[in-house]
Amino acid sequence: MTFTPTDSARTLDGARRSFDSAVGAEIVLSGRRYISFGGSSYLGLASNPYIIDAGITALRECGSGAPVPSNHNVSTRALVDVETEARQFFASATSMYVNAGYYFGLAAMAAVRDHYEAVFFDEFAHYSLLEAIAAAGLPRYPYRHLDVDDLARQIKLCLGPKQRPLIVTDGLFSTVGEIAPLDELTRIVSAHDGRLLVDESHSFGVLGATGRGAVEHHALQSAGLLRGGSLGKAFGTCGGIILAEGSDAEPLRGSAVGRGASTGLTAAAAMCAASIRFVGEHPGLLVRLRENIRYLKAGLARLGLAIGGDAPAPIASFSTASGKTTRSLQQALMREGIFVYHSTYVGAAEGGVIRCGIFADHTREQLDALLDALRRLL
Repeated sequence: MTFTPTDSARTLDGARRSFDSAVGAEIVLSGRRYISFGGSSYLGLASNPYIIDAGITALRECGSGAPVPSNHNVSTRALVDVETEARQFFASATSMYVNAGYYFGLAAMAAVRDHYEAVFFDEFAHYSLLEAIAAAGLPRYPYRHLDVDDLARQIKLCLGPKQRPLIVTDGLFSTVGEIAPLDELTRIVSAHDGRLLVDESHSFGVLGATGRGAVEHHALQSAGLLRGGSLGKAFGTCGGIILAEGSDAEPLRGSAVGRGASTGLTAAAAMCAASIRFVGEHPGLLVRLRENIRYLKAGLARLGLAIGGDAPAPIASFSTASGKTTRSLQQALMREGIFVYHSTYVGAAEGGVIRCGIFADHTREQLDALLDALRRLL
C-alpha cells in the first residue's frame, strides 16, 4: 500500500502552512485564526496547563533527554510514572513506554512472532502496522476491511493444521471512524489458539465507558490481548504505550525497539503521565466529547450528508461528487475560517473525504459555525 499525502496543509499557491498555536478547537495557522476540526485532539488537552507544567518540571530536573533504551535497569522518574499511570488507567499487567506510537507494532510483533505461524490483518490497517508485519517475516494475509467472514475464509484457506494466527487491526480506523469488531475477532482468535494485536491510537481516551479504548468498548477482558498505540491523539502529548500480559514484559523490552530505541524526551514521558492521570481524574472530558459528537453528527445528518463510521467515534467524514468538489469544499471552508482536512489517508473513498475531528473543547457555537457554513456551501 502506497502512502498518498494529503495537501490540506498547503495554501492555494502550494506553500505549506505552519501552526502558530497549540492544536485544539481553535488554532492559528500561518498567522490566521481558525475554528479547527483538523487532526485528533479529541479531548482538547494540547494546551492543558497541568500537562505542560509537568513537562517543564521534567525539563528542568532531567534536561532535554535520557538516551537510554528501556531494557536497561536504569530509568527516569518520568518513564516510571508514565508506565505506572498506564497500567492503572488501562488495567494492564504490563506497560512499556515508547517515544512514538509508531513503534507499537514493531515492538509488539517482534515480541510475539515466534509463537505464531501467520499474520492476518485488516486491509486498511495503519501504515505502522503494515511495516511491523513486513518486518516480522511471517506469512501475511490481508482480509477485507472489517469483514470477519472473509477473515475466517482466509484462515481456513491459508493456515495449516495446529498453526496459530496473529490477527492485527486498528481499534478505531482514523479516516472514517469505524470501530473494529474486536468481539468477533476475539472469538476467531480463541477458536484457533491465536492472538489479537490492536492498535488503539485513535480509540485510547475516547471509546469505552472510561476511555480505555476499543477493548473496553466491546467489554472484552484485556488478558490475552496485545494492544497499544499513540498518546498523541486524545491524550494530547507525544509518545506511545504498549499494554500486554506480564509474560510479555521481557520479550517487549528485549525487542529491537526496546533494546535499540531511546525513550526520547523526558518531558514527553512526564506529560504523558500527567495526561493519563488528568483524564482519569476528569471524566467530564469524555462526557463533553460525547455530547459534541452526538450534536455535530446529528447536524450533519440533517444536512443530508452520509457520514461514515460508527456513532461513538469522534470522527465525522463524508465525500462529495468527486475529488475535485471535495477539495473545493475544503478550500471554501478554509476561506470561511474553518479548518478541516481533505483526507486521502488509508480507508478514504476515491477522491478523498472531508474529515472532521470532534473535540471536547469545541463550543456549541463552533459546531454551529461548521454546520452553517456547510449549509451555505453545499
